[in-house]
Amino acid sequence: MPIRSGAELRDAYLEYFRTLPDFPHPVVPSAPLVPPDDPTLLFTSAGMVQFKPLYSGDVELPYPRAASCQKCLRAGGKGSDLENVGKTLRHHTLFEMLGNFSFGDYFKRESIRFAWEFCTSPQWMALSKERLFPTIYGPAPEEIDREAESYWREVEVANPLVPLDASENFWGPAGDTGACGPCSEVKFFLGTDEELAAVRALANSGEAGLRELGRRIVEEGDLFLEIWNMVFPQFDQQRDGSRPLLKHKGIDTGAGLERMTVALNHASGGARTPYETDLLWPITTAAAQSLGVAYQRLGEGPETPEAARRRLAVNAVADHTRALVFCLAEGITPSNVGRGYVIRRIQRRALRFASLLGKDEPFMADLYDAVVQAAGAAYPEIKKNPDFIRRALRQEEETFLRTRERGQKLLDELIAQALDSGAKTIGGDDAFKLWDTYGYPVDLTKELAEDAGVAVDMGGYEATRARQKAESKKTWKGAAVGESADALDAEAERIGATDFLGYAYAPEPEQGRLLGIVAAGAAAQEIGEGQEGFLILDRTPFYAESGGQVGDTGRIATTHGEALVLDTQKTPHGTIYHKVRVERGVLRAGDDAESAVDLARRRAIVQHHSAVHLLQNALKRVLGDHITQQGSYVGPGYARFDFTHAEGVKPEQLRAAQDLVNELIMDDHEVRTDVLPIEEARRKGAIAPFGEKYGAMVRVVQMGPSVEFCGGTHLAHTSQAGQLRIVSESSIASGVRRIEVAAGLAAARAGGAEQFEIVAPLQLLLAAKGPEALDRVRALGDSVRAQEREIARLKQELAKAKLGDVAALAVALEGGARLVAVRMDGLDGNELRAVAESILEKLGDDGVAVAAGVSEGRVNIVAASGKNASQRYPAGKIVNALAQPLGGKGGGKPTLAQAGAKDAEKLGEVMDGATALLGAMG
Repeated sequence: MPIRSGAELRDAYLEYFRTLPDFPHPVVPSAPLVPPDDPTLLFTSAGMVQFKPLYSGDVELPYPRAASCQKCLRAGGKGSDLENVGKTLRHHTLFEMLGNFSFGDYFKRESIRFAWEFCTSPQWMALSKERLFPTIYGPAPEEIDREAESYWREVEVANPLVPLDASENFWGPAGDTGACGPCSEVKFFLGTDEELAAVRALANSGEAGLRELGRRIVEEGDLFLEIWNMVFPQFDQQRDGSRPLLKHKGIDTGAGLERMTVALNHASGGARTPYETDLLWPITTAAAQSLGVAYQRLGEGPETPEAARRRLAVNAVADHTRALVFCLAEGITPSNVGRGYVIRRIQRRALRFASLLGKDEPFMADLYDAVVQAAGAAYPEIKKNPDFIRRALRQEEETFLRTRERGQKLLDELIAQALDSGAKTIGGDDAFKLWDTYGYPVDLTKELAEDAGVAVDMGGYEATRARQKAESKKTWKGAAVGESADALDAEAERIGATDFLGYAYAPEPEQGRLLGIVAAGAAAQEIGEGQEGFLILDRTPFYAESGGQVGDTGRIATTHGEALVLDTQKTPHGTIYHKVRVERGVLRAGDDAESAVDLARRRAIVQHHSAVHLLQNALKRVLGDHITQQGSYVGPGYARFDFTHAEGVKPEQLRAAQDLVNELIMDDHEVRTDVLPIEEARRKGAIAPFGEKYGAMVRVVQMGPSVEFCGGTHLAHTSQAGQLRIVSESSIASGVRRIEVAAGLAAARAGGAEQFEIVAPLQLLLAAKGPEALDRVRALGDSVRAQEREIARLKQELAKAKLGDVAALAVALEGGARLVAVRMDGLDGNELRAVAESILEKLGDDGVAVAAGVSEGRVNIVAASGKNASQRYPAGKIVNALAQPLGGKGGGKPTLAQAGAKDAEKLGEVMDGATALLGAMG
């Protein structure tokens, strides 16, 4: 039965490799979009990412070959496709990559045979051989991959092989390091039969013709659609640029499912773009409907500029919405840093295209069901938290729409200034202001500017951003070690990694040797009484600050002296250094030393650390699997846990999470730690904390249902945590929440202080206890709010009554407009707005109303212009002109605007001159 759809093609590909005679491939599920153990990558950008350790030989091979369909995201940093999405048929932010992989098993010959058989066999894709143009690595004739060339000849291709240079046919690594090697691709020609005949004639015209065809393939990408890319990983890219041979050379195939589905449809006259296939069509049609435009399929009718513009915008919105749903399903929410910044860029680019079609209200949450319809069967994880995903989409839209008007106005002004000046460049400071103040990602600024023929000074932008970052935050190293940084680096390089012996719940004192001393910013042979400095031992029970857990304190003693350990840190080399103050005698390099951790403080720290693990597990159970750690702090007095969640956590949800943690504490689960190969740890379901880097072997901490990667110290049993108390919950960024907790004695003290210092006195004042006291507080709050609303209403009614005959107050302006300007002190901005709107209601479309006053020492000014008057007397311009002499500013729409100012003394003078000011404006 022929393959007809993208969904069928996905299944057929995996079935082909699963059942290959002599080479059956285990089918491996898609890895998450966030690589759990590769901080060199923001996102999983290729199918081979989860297999990187298998190529390098860092782990024992679980299988010699594999096949997968991997969800990928390319929208930030290296390999970004974002700017091209919607403009071409081959670029997507999120896409599915079919892949077959060999780890030291088969190599080029078999890979080429498998590709050709699946693409051309009647049992599988049955593509026309004449339309397939294989490419090979070959920057110059003497550098052609002759091995691959010989194997292609064995499968009897219909067209000559096209040599391409390293920019096209050398792939990798995925990230800064890892497997890489030459490529061989399969290109499918999408042109007409007449165009195909001409291309084949060019290919057969000799070396020059092949090189010209190679140029066309690169420059006419939508005509030559890459449907299969075989990478032959042979090298292991290192950070220093070197490329030693891989332990397991092999095969890394990337076959984009969206592109392959277009090729599949070509022969049958079906969908001509990925957006018209079953993989995206439900989203495309839903997007067009939400945007209120007709969507013209490619080739369906006359190709007018307007039809192309609408199709580009709808395609971009459909693509970006799909990507956002997948990211939010993994708990990746918009923010101004890291992955969250990429997600924000994607959504704001979609909103920019929607705005071009006249859509300036939230709509993306309504497309969620279409994404589930298109992809939910293959990726059920996107169906797990629909309410969270819809809320997150809508909140980000609302946030951006609130700030976009001002940002767009500034960008338009900057573009106009750049064009008028002839420089045709927006300065780096201005681009940074758009990002920092108005939330405009610089990539979006760059794209919008380029559409208008204006460049952006990216070098200046980066310099401004770096300067702002340097001014606002010291580096951890500078804060921790100050002038001793260079000396500590040198000593760490000389001594190497420290042997850490302190994983026990209550570590015993340890004997070691003092190998290095840094005092007064330099390496030293000794450090004396009263001095502060840093000590490096060959072995230590002191835990160095890492992963959010603070460093240990305690004492280090030798036969000649004793020092108080104030903090413990470590360098990237793994060298642990102890910040100390010598309290007795002298400590000398080379001395034997005894190290003793402050056990009471350590106990309090590990109580909080283990409790935070349990809290993350509880939050996932209460709020959903989208919860992803975004940072943490673990100290002796409290801990905090930052996580992705689109809205505030309700009191009943906090109570449920707290109860779940305390149940796990009382269940007295054993805290188990195992050091496992990273692949095994991932199969076990271990959670990888945010921002940490892991090697081939990882430490896994398990306590009941909680299983996490963790290098920190913990309890022996959960009951040793005593209890957990949630102290506070708050927002620290868009889509990121923070919970602070207390455990052990800190929890008991927090509860006691709250009871004796707050709850008991409050109950006494209210003459009520327990739930009754809470009910009384709520009732008092409701009463106060109701009274405030009534006071505001009465103030507005009184103000309107004072106006009297509005028509009699009106002053004629040019163009037939009429102005009424009044001062009413004691009214806030909202109350003045009601007055201005009341005046305008009586004046009609030709009216202009200005209401101003002083309230609590601040000047408020509101202007309202009727439909006709707003063209000549825009409200925004009026309030800014009135506020400027008072040291203020404002903004708004041409029909309604508001401003604030500080100089109340000049308000009378400004209002007296309002008529003259507007007369000059007209």
